[in-house]
Amino acid sequence: MLRRRSITINRTIKQNYHNAKIKSESNYHAWIKLTLSALIPLMIAIFTIVTTILQQKLSTQQREQEKQDSLLLRQQTERQEDNLQKENIFATYLDDVSKLLLLENQTNSLIHIRMKTLSALRQLDPTRRKYLFLFLYESGLIYRYPEQPYVSLLKLIDADFNGIYFEGTIETKCSLIHLYLYGVYLSNSSFIHCYIDYSNFSSATMYKTLFLNTLVMRTSFKFTFLDQANFSNTKISDTTFKGASLIECDFTGARWKENDVDFINANLSGAMISDEQLRNSTLYNCILPNGTWGPIRTNNLVVNGDAEKNVSFNLVFCIC
Repeated sequence: MLRRRSITINRTIKQNYHNAKIKSESNYHAWIKLTLSALIPLMIAIFTIVTTILQQKLSTQQREQEKQDSLLLRQQTERQEDNLQKENIFATYLDDVSKLLLLENQTNSLIHIRMKTLSALRQLDPTRRKYLFLFLYESGLIYRYPEQPYVSLLKLIDADFNGIYFEGTIETKCSLIHLYLYGVYLSNSSFIHCYIDYSNFSSATMYKTLFLNTLVMRTSFKFTFLDQANFSNTKISDTTFKGASLIECDFTGARWKENDVDFINANLSGAMISDEQLRNSTLYNCILPNGTWGPIRTNNLVVNGDAEKNVSFNLVFCIC
């Protein structure tokens, strides 16, 4: 009797354990199902958010690219239009001046050519300024023969030739002789491997202009502004810098014979120039690189022939 009762109890315990296990497994599966059912919308939501962010980023990049492309296209169009406009200005100038050169009244022709030249130069880029320069040179308008009177030349005071570029080679130098460029602007211009002879750059403004590996002979730079100009490795002969401003000018490697160059009344403050070069120069009344003065000669304080035109410039040196 006791044994049967014990067996019955054991069966009851096993049955309860089995039921509890089944219930536990059922709860576990229920939690898994619940978790999975919750994860699916979450994953969809995350995917949607990520996709939206990526789409927004791509849209932003696309808009930026479209803006950049539009800007580049607009700039290209503007450059083309500007280039066409400059080409039309240059072509019109050549046509008008060519017709004026055929007129008999040379004086009136030069006046009209001067005005057209000054106007055209203000609107042209450095490359076309160079071509205009060559046109004037080859037409004889800024080419002065030794016996030719100045009145027959084109007066180009304040003409803007800034940034023009000439370069020859060691074998074939770019030849520019008998140039008459009184009072022009030639800053940031370049004359490299050039041959310049019998030329007049008096009273011109030539800041940072390069004369590299160039031959400069019988040329005038009277009262010319040549601050930070570069004459490196240039051979200079029978040339004057009377009254010129040569502040921080570079003469490194430049060569000239004794008394072949004069710096009378010139300002050489901070210039890179050797003692030998200074010894071979005429230095009366000039400011030397170290700020001291060269030998003073009162009769050279005003250069003969330029007294009226350049008195204000000379006063700077007289007062000091």
